[in-house]
Order: sequence, then C-alpha cells, then structure tokens
Amino acid sequence: MKSNSILKKLCFLILLTTLNAIAQKPKQDITKDKEENDKHFKTVMIPTISYNNSFKTSLGVMAASFYHINKKDTISPLSTSMIIGSYSTNNTWFTVQVNRFYFKQDKFRAKIVGGGGEINFKTFLDWGTLLDNLPPNLIPPALSLIQDGGVFIDYKTNLYFVYMDFMVNVYDRLYVGANIVYSNTKTTFALPTTPSDTQDLFGFGLSSELDKRDNQMQPLDGVNGKLNTTRFLKRLGSTSDYTNITLEYNKYFKQSKRNTLLIRAYGQAAIGDVPFAGQNVIGRDDLRGYSNGKYRANQVYDVQTEYRHWFAEKWGYVAFGGLATAINNPNEISLNNTLPAVGAGLRFMAIPKSRITIGMDAAVGKDDWGIYFRIGEAFTR
Repeated sequence: MKSNSILKKLCFLILLTTLNAIAQKPKQDITKDKEENDKHFKTVMIPTISYNNSFKTSLGVMAASFYHINKKDTISPLSTSMIIGSYSTNNTWFTVQVNRFYFKQDKFRAKIVGGGGEINFKTFLDWGTLLDNLPPNLIPPALSLIQDGGVFIDYKTNLYFVYMDFMVNVYDRLYVGANIVYSNTKTTFALPTTPSDTQDLFGFGLSSELDKRDNQMQPLDGVNGKLNTTRFLKRLGSTSDYTNITLEYNKYFKQSKRNTLLIRAYGQAAIGDVPFAGQNVIGRDDLRGYSNGKYRANQVYDVQTEYRHWFAEKWGYVAFGGLATAINNPNEISLNNTLPAVGAGLRFMAIPKSRITIGMDAAVGKDDWGIYFRIGEAFTR
C-alpha cells in the first residue's frame, strides 16, 4: 500500500511539473520585440465579487492568456492558460490553473488542470438518512437550515488534484485519446456520528471529442460533443472502486452575423462504489441558478438552451434556461424531481479579432440563485 501511495504522489508531481512547464511562456518570447509578442500572446484579467447563500461574499480574480504554440500554425485554435482564484467570507478558498493546448495544425489536443483549496459547503440530507446517522434522542448542533423533508448539514473539504488528457485527430473532426487524474480529498461533516471521509483517487480513462464549431472561443455555428470516462480502481491504490462517465452535446444555430442559438444536453454518471467526493451536484459551471449544493447524487442530467445577441460592436447579452435532475438510478427520473433554471448575462468583446469575451451572468433556480463571472462563453472550456 505504501508503494501505491508513493506512486500516486510521484504521478502527481510529474503531472504538476508538466502543467507548469507547458503553461509557462518561454523567456525568449517575452523579451522579443514587444509589438510582435503582443500579437502572439493576448491576456485578459477580471476581478470578481459575488454573493450567495452558501459561500456568502466571495472575492477573486480570473486571468487568461490566449496564444498559438507555434506562431506559424494558422490552423490550430488559440491555446489557453487560465488561473482562477477566490476567497469567501465563510473561509472557503481555492486556486485552479487550466491549460488547453492545440498544436500541429490541430492534429493534437491536450488539457492539463491542477488546483487545490478548502471548501466549506453544505449538503442536504433527508430525514430518513439523517436519523440513520444519529444516536437516539440527539439533535445535531449544525442544522444550519431546516427545510421540508430534511436539513442542510455543513461540511468542509480539503482537496488538491491534477488532471491531464491527450487526444489525436483520427477522422474528420473527431479526436480520441486518454486521460489520467489524481486527487486527494478529506471531507469532515458536522454530524456527531459521521467520521471524516478521506479519498485518495488515481484514475484513467477514455477522452473523445467531435468538434465542428466555427470558433472555439465564441462559436456561432456547428456541433461540439464530448464523451469522457474515468475508472478508479482499488488495486491501483484508489480508496474507492467506481467509474465516472461524462457526456455532453452542444449544437449552435447561427441566427445572423454575430448571433447564435445554443441547444445543450449534458449528463454525468458515477457508477459503482461512489464516495461522497465522487458525487455530482446540479449547478457549478453547467446549469446556472443553483449554488447551495442541495441537489446532489451519483448522476446529474440537464438540457438547456441559450440565445446570444450582440446589440453593439463590443456589447451583447445572453438569455438562457434549462431543466436538470439529480438521481442515483435512471429509474428515478420524473417530473417531480426536475429542476428549472432561467437567467441572463452581459458580454463585452475584450479581444474582437479572436472573439474572446468576458461577462457576468445571473440565474435563478428552485429556491436558489447564483452569480457567475467568466472569461469566454459558457461550455467552451
């Protein structure tokens, strides 16, 4: 078991070193002629401030650089290196560094993501689950918000992770490859009988993408679909045995020169001995409008649409809506556990030549809401 731990830590260090090495711009490029370098390396940075019922006030920054790995390669889309950092008044903090690389005339694609932090959040337990975890006649001290059918329970997760995938163009605009991930999480619940849950997860799987978009930064037309699997095995040193499958499909319908209509379907299913850290939550960066973590299960599915309209040279807005469900088994799907969300946002064309936007969205869900800052459009990461 000790050798497995050493192996996973070694993989983590290798992946993290690779992430930093690839993401760093070579020194000679920085010291080259400034005008030529500025054309090659475009940077956008925005401060963020938001508030929601879970994290309270959050302050942060998002910064992204866009560039061609080879300046002579006019076929590959712009590669991206982005860093996101945030601190909330409930003592939540995190830093995530994301890299997406396109190279060799877009014959190869790679993604490297790493990050860590401390997340103070809530999860919702129905009365039956809660009572099974309590001694007789004991009421937990951390029932932060009572609702019909159950209560919210506070928890804290300390985590760090590294993810990497590499894909090759195999036919037309279809890419196929593999992914590898290492993560460590320790979750402590505010329940008197529930111990902390530590997960050491090392997994690998298939990555694939069909990409017929006219532009990766701000698509107006085309199709983008992804299918990814990741398998976690105890015999390779993981704490739990389970598989995570993610499927997404985005179709863009061009409405005019700079406007588009998006239709999206998304599903993420964890199958097997799924730990708490491996479950999926409605919200996050997908269906906007849910931020309190109430709707959590092994499987999450949603459908949504978004209209993007530019009313001026550099200014536009988006309007969106969708439906989602969080379930543990497909036979649980019903109208009773379907959750709606609607919202709108403002966009500014930060780098017109490359169609790179920045913006802010506000959305409302069932008994919940959220505010979201972004560099680039939704669903393009």
